[in-house]
Amino acid sequence: MVLIAAAVLRYYEVPPVPTWFYVFAWYPTLVILDQAVVLAGGDSLLARPRELAGMLWWSAVIWFLFEAINFRLRNWYYVFLPANLIERWAGITVSLATVVPAVLLPERLLDRLGVWHRLESRPVALRPHDLRFAFPLGCATLAATLAFPRYLHPLTWGAVWLIAEPLLYRTDPERSLFGDMARGRWGRIARLMAAGLFAGILWESINSVARGKWIYTVPFLEHVKLFEMPPIGFVGFTFFALEVWSLYHLLLPRTEPRTLAPSLLFAVLVLAGMDRLTVSSTTPLLADLPGVTNDVGSRLQRAGYTDLFRLARAPVAELAYRAGISPDEARAAREAARLSTLRGIGTRHAAALIASGIGTVEALAQADPERVSRIAHGSAHPTLAEVRVWVRAAETAAGAGQGRPETQGPGAGTSPEVTR
Repeated sequence: MVLIAAAVLRYYEVPPVPTWFYVFAWYPTLVILDQAVVLAGGDSLLARPRELAGMLWWSAVIWFLFEAINFRLRNWYYVFLPANLIERWAGITVSLATVVPAVLLPERLLDRLGVWHRLESRPVALRPHDLRFAFPLGCATLAATLAFPRYLHPLTWGAVWLIAEPLLYRTDPERSLFGDMARGRWGRIARLMAAGLFAGILWESINSVARGKWIYTVPFLEHVKLFEMPPIGFVGFTFFALEVWSLYHLLLPRTEPRTLAPSLLFAVLVLAGMDRLTVSSTTPLLADLPGVTNDVGSRLQRAGYTDLFRLARAPVAELAYRAGISPDEARAAREAARLSTLRGIGTRHAAALIASGIGTVEALAQADPERVSRIAHGSAHPTLAEVRVWVRAAETAAGAGQGRPETQGPGAGTSPEVTR
């Protein structure tokens, strides 16, 4: 019921569900998966609160590691997150806490159902030399990925596993996936890879309809996407699940007071880095709408147009009538809202675009991405890849608006939020 309620509230755009739809959708999903495990004869995580708390915390820490790696890769960025720092950081952490259970719960369910229990082959001989070689190979692979991210970024989803798994094998051979290989048992590996693919599809489908979301700008794979992910990228989730397993079981025994401080410091540093390098825009607010006077903003607020996404969809005549402003003022406000809400642009970037003469979605559709990138670039954002996302979305929105009654004027276009 909670999941259905979240979907309904998202559809009707009831705050704060659109911004945090990922959180409102994923936690009920995890409860459903947990109860499915119980029905299959397993134990509930909800009945073991200490284990659950450790899993959620290490889940966030594990994904913060990949966020730190993304500072160099720049393969994804976040849009329309809350402007308030405490709310933003808390929301990000709570969101990332779902990663490990999202992988482990489907694997537990498959295990309880007996899936691939007999998937066996000849044992793989693992000599001490092989283990000593795997760790430096993982380090070298990660270093090469960071040195040449444009071409080697897919190796991230194997390099970290090669670093973590040898350490897990030495400390806990029973949970080690290298140990499974040495025993010739491939069932757990297969279940984890299937669980990773399942979780990845859910992650991306939920993210695609959320307002606060991530957008991928993977080199060479920017144009064709399923949800927000290049289709080939779903393969990466299968290997990511192996990394999640190894990292989690490596960190779990270290859940004690003395590890809390360094892990918390790491989380805070990464969150600060995300604010600078990965978060491109925050929730667009009426008070920050560029090109709109305080008087017009106050009139729009009194008329109920506090949500810029609603403002961007409203007909110019309706805005002018309800807010008691001139048609020109209404058109300028709507165009600024359309631009601000298009594909995560936000009010800060929209202000830079408007100041440079790109005041409408249609104008952005005709613009050269490299020129726009030079105009709007401030600190780490937007990157050229981000601007290409904007321009493609503007082209789609401008094309969809052709033939509509209002396309005769500069207020033409469609709802920015449906341009995915």
